[in-house]
This record gives sequence, structure tokens and C-alpha cells, in this order.
Amino acid sequence: MATIAKVLKAGIARTIRKEAKGSTQGIGETNPNLRRLVADLRRRVFVLERENKRLMATIRKFQVESARKPNAKEIAKPDSVERDS
Repeated sequence: MATIAKVLKAGIARTIRKEAKGSTQGIGETNPNLRRLVADLRRRVFVLERENKRLMATIRKFQVESARKPNAKEIAKPDSVERDS
């Protein structure tokens, strides 16, 4: 009688392992794909941050240059000087 119990127990364990393996097989395939996706997104974020930094530096450079240069109106218009009467 003990051998029948052992055979049934082994059969049930085998069936459970097959079911568990079948239900988790998709996870094994998805994990590497997700890792690749995350690595690609990290690279894209790095490139975008670098581009953003470069553009911000260019904007600051032009703002500083434009602040230093006088406008055309300021060049053409002489300063008003008070005269003693």
C-alpha cells in the first residue's frame, strides 16, 4: 500500500511541476526583452540629456552675447546731455 501512495505522490508532484513550468515560461522569455528595452531607454535618456545640456549652453551663450551688444536704436540715438543755460 505504501508503494501506491509513493507512486501517486510522485505523479502529482510531476504534474504540478509541469503546470508551474508552463505558466512561468512566458516570464523567462519576457525578462531579457525587458532588460534590452530598459537598456535602450537608458541610452536614449543619456543622449537626450546630453543634447539638452548642449542646447542650454548655447542659449546661455547667446543671451550673454546679446546682453553685451547694444541695440541699433541705442547706437543711433545720442545720449541727451543737460546744458547749463
